[in-house]
Amino acid sequence: MTIGSLTRRAAAALGALLTLTGLGLLPSAPPAGAADQTVCHTASLPQQRTEVNADVTVPQFDPALGTLTSVTVSNQAAHLVTDAEFQNVAQTSVVFSETMQYTLTFTSPAGLASPPALTGSIQRIPPTTLAPFSGTQNFQGADSVSEPTTTRDATATPETSNDPGVLAAFTGTGSVAFHVQSMIGEVFNGGGGNVVAQINTFVAATTEVCYTYTPTEVLASPPVTAPPAPPAVAAPQFTG
Repeated sequence: MTIGSLTRRAAAALGALLTLTGLGLLPSAPPAGAADQTVCHTASLPQQRTEVNADVTVPQFDPALGTLTSVTVSNQAAHLVTDAEFQNVAQTSVVFSETMQYTLTFTSPAGLASPPALTGSIQRIPPTTLAPFSGTQNFQGADSVSEPTTTRDATATPETSNDPGVLAAFTGTGSVAFHVQSMIGEVFNGGGGNVVAQINTFVAATTEVCYTYTPTEVLASPPVTAPPAPPAVAAPQFTG
């Protein structure tokens, strides 16, 4: 066997080893950057009696996913449920009406802008004549009037930020708290100062936060190919 043949075989073996271990002689081109992605989290405040003054928490953006580029509060909504009943306990008939007024406030954390408060009203009872008191307080009969169960949905305007301080505050492995507060007012008209009321009001709330981010670039593993077949070796020749 000649030295040239051994050299070619050694080079072929070295090339096969480099290919198998991913150490190619020429570097491969880096993969193209991935497009921005979005992940959303939703948290809810279960239905409970007003007044409400509580926090709703959502997870922070996980930095392992990539680099946060914007925070959007895509949905903040409240659901009101209420009913009422009234009874005239005066000795004479009266004209009576009643209206509920509400204010719902969502307060954002970490420098993110908060939406305007949600305000509105629900007329519980239109002007109604109530008979003189029957002598039994039971919210029944001509001296009484009831508001059936009434619901109202209210949704806040979305808020978005790409402020570096806000992005930093929303990035981590913990959570951020959005504050929910309700204020209910009742406006009575007429009744002569002798009306008994029983009112129930409940509220539930939902907050959805969406994170837009640039994913962390993951380099693809180099392809693994089978080593080339070694070149044929000529049989040694003997001369006499």
